[in-house]
Amino acid sequence: MEYVLAMLMLGVLLGAAAWVLLRLGRWLRDYHQAFHLLGERGEPQRAEALFRRAARGLYGTHRTAALAGVGLCRMLRSGYVEAAAVLEPLMVRRLPRSMRLDEIVLPGHLALCLAMMGETSRARHWLGEAHGRFGGRVTFLVLPEVIILCREGHLGAALKMMEDCWPVLMEDGRVCSRLRLFRAYAQWKVDPERNTDFIYMTLLSLAPIPEEEMAFCQEHWPVLADFMRMGNDLVARQEEQRARRAAEWEARYAQREHERASGAREPAKPDDDGSSG
Repeated sequence: MEYVLAMLMLGVLLGAAAWVLLRLGRWLRDYHQAFHLLGERGEPQRAEALFRRAARGLYGTHRTAALAGVGLCRMLRSGYVEAAAVLEPLMVRRLPRSMRLDEIVLPGHLALCLAMMGETSRARHWLGEAHGRFGGRVTFLVLPEVIILCREGHLGAALKMMEDCWPVLMEDGRVCSRLRLFRAYAQWKVDPERNTDFIYMTLLSLAPIPEEEMAFCQEHWPVLADFMRMGNDLVARQEEQRARRAAEWEARYAQREHERASGAREPAKPDDDGSSG
C-alpha cells in the first residue's frame, strides 16, 4: 500500500513538473516572439497580444516580465494611461534575474507615461527612482525629464538640457523622434519667429503624427496637439500642391497628345505648282 501511495505521489509530482515546464515553454515562445515583433519588426500591437498571452496562467517573475511588455507596447501605441496602470503595480515586483536591466528601466517608462498625462509629481518620483537604480544620470532618462519640464512650463530649462546632452544623445543613439518633437515644441513656445525654419523642417520630417498620439494629446495635452497638428497641416498642404502640379502636368501632356493626334489625322493639301490644265 505504501508503495502504491509513493507511486501516486511521484506521479502527481511528475505531472505538476511537466505542467510547469509546459507553461514555461509556452511563456518563452510567446515572450521571445513578442520581443522580436516589438524590437525588430516594430509591431507593438501584435507584440502586445503575445505578451498578454504569456502573462496568462503564470505567476511570479515571469508574469511580471510579460506584463512589463504589455505596458511598453501600450506606451509605444500612445496608450499612456493604460500603460501607467499596468506598469505602476510592477514597481514593487521583481523580474527574472536575466532581466535585471529591464527592471532598472521600468521606472523611466512609467515616468514618461505619467508626464504625458500631466501627473508631473508622480512622474518626478519615478524618475528619481530610475536615476537611483541607474546610479546617476543616463541618456535614456533625458526624454522623460524633458517632457516633465515642458509639462511644467520650464521650456528654457528643457532646451538647455537637450542642448547640453545632444552630443551624448547622438553618440548613444538616443535622438528619437519624440525627443526631436519636444525640442521643436520647446523652441516654438520660447521663440517661434527665430526658430520658424527649424520648427517647420522638424514637423515636416515627423508628420503625419499617428492618430493615436493626436487623440491622446487632444484630450490630455491640447497645446501639444495643436503643435503636432501644424505638422500634419504642412504635410497636407504639400500633398495638395504636389497633386495639383501632377494634375497640371497630366493636363499639359494630354493636350500635347491631342494636338499631335489631330495633326496626324489632318488630310494632306494638294501641291500648288502654278500649272494650268
